[in-house]
Amino acid sequence: MKNGFFIAIACMAVLIGACSPSTDFLVLKHGRGYYVGSNSNARYEMLCTSGEMDKVLASSKLSMELKNSLYKYSCSEERSGEKVKQLYAAMTVEQRKDIKNAFRINGFDINQGPGCCAD
Repeated sequence: MKNGFFIAIACMAVLIGACSPSTDFLVLKHGRGYYVGSNSNARYEMLCTSGEMDKVLASSKLSMELKNSLYKYSCSEERSGEKVKQLYAAMTVEQRKDIKNAFRINGFDINQGPGCCAD
C-alpha cells in the first residue's frame, strides 16, 4: 500500500514538472535557430550584431523597463542567458505571447522549448 502511494506521488511530480512552462524558446530565421536564453556567440550575432533584437523589442508592447532588461541581458556586455531565462519565466502569459509575436512580425519562426505546455 505504501509503495502505491509513493508511486502515485512520483508520477504526479513527473507530470507537473513536464508541463511547467518552458523558460526558453527557439527563434529561427534563414535556416538558423537559437534559444533566446543561449549564451552562444552565433545567437548574439543573429539577434544583436544584426540589430534584430532592437527591431523585435520595438515591435513588442512590453514595458520599457522589461525591454531594457531583455536587451541588457541579451546584447550588452552584461549578457546572461540565465538572466534572460529568469526574465522570461517571470513574464505573464500575455507578455510571453507578445514577445513571441514580435519575433514573428520580424520574420522569425518560433519553436517552443522542452516541455509540453506552450504559451
